[in-house]
Amino acid sequence: MQQDTMELIRAAARGVAEISVSERGLRLHRLPSKYAMFHDHDPLTQTVADQLSGVRLALLTSASHIQLTYRSRRDAAEDGSFVSAPSTVSFTCGDQIQSVAHTDGDLRVWNGADLKEVVTGVDSVAQFTLAATDTPRPVDIWLPHNCQIEIVDLTADQPLASAPPIGRLWVHYGSSISHCIEATDPLGVWPVIAARSLGLDLFNLGLAGSANIEIFAAQAIADLKPDVVTLKLGINTVNGRHMTRRSFIPAVHSFIDVIRQSLPSTPIMVISPIFCEAHEDRPGPTLGGLDGLISAAEDTSPQWVGELTLTMIREILAALVARRNDPHLTYVSGLELFCEADSHLSPDGLHPNADGYRLIGDRFTPILRRILGAEG
Repeated sequence: MQQDTMELIRAAARGVAEISVSERGLRLHRLPSKYAMFHDHDPLTQTVADQLSGVRLALLTSASHIQLTYRSRRDAAEDGSFVSAPSTVSFTCGDQIQSVAHTDGDLRVWNGADLKEVVTGVDSVAQFTLAATDTPRPVDIWLPHNCQIEIVDLTADQPLASAPPIGRLWVHYGSSISHCIEATDPLGVWPVIAARSLGLDLFNLGLAGSANIEIFAAQAIADLKPDVVTLKLGINTVNGRHMTRRSFIPAVHSFIDVIRQSLPSTPIMVISPIFCEAHEDRPGPTLGGLDGLISAAEDTSPQWVGELTLTMIREILAALVARRNDPHLTYVSGLELFCEADSHLSPDGLHPNADGYRLIGDRFTPILRRILGAEG
């Protein structure tokens, strides 16, 4: 990759903490490397942080043809078949939208105890054609949300420049239900739906399986100096049975405190888990079944241990926000976004499907609009 292209991508990338030089181009990361020591015992966290949910290249150009070349790294089964959906790039320019899906790329193959990389040697090329214009206008390239990629090249038939920020910076933190791997394309990620509707500059820290209310994530949020913060908390702590009531409450307080120390008056919204039948009144851990549905393991703990259920977490978070008496802190129940009546849109009983994510995005947009309006 040419140096000027690298500089352009570095300037145009939104929703990333760091960009590193790879063998052929650039890799983008949603968590800063300085916090790696806090989570490198759990490879999943870095893996999902390098999947680019909510990440875009914000450009200004009068080009009529734009081409992005990249190499994806997608999960695959032992037989080499893909587990994740195709990598998809979405181009937007005003009302013009084009999504380009690719089935080629690198494979990650699990073979017994060894994780092996199988490289197909095939680059993915996403092209966007639009009406020519004499005046540069904004064009966004939304990168694949469900896999890691290496950007190899970015070209156009007219000069490309980075666009200025479009509005207030919104940082959202959450689990796989905020990462939205099941969305059909990057524009189907529900925080992206809300951000595009409200004209916000999104940084999505939806980290599949890894939103465990860890302080390094709170510090990463504070470092970004956002204008608004939303925290969708609870489901991963139940999935992995990582916390009890005794540890969950101080962890949430501490998480908010770290952000508040840097951002004393920034609006923060705490969102509790959406509906998940298996864990409404039963604690984790979460088990997967041959039928594709998740279930809760048998609970043998005595009641005094305080194992967490989703019903309990919603009660805890509502009371915690009220007790803090912070005029810039609000609480929203996840059941306002996805409730029992919507569970037919959750094939595995845990993750919404593409239609479910669109529903959450549409429902969350007016909620966030009200918070932003109240805060001026």
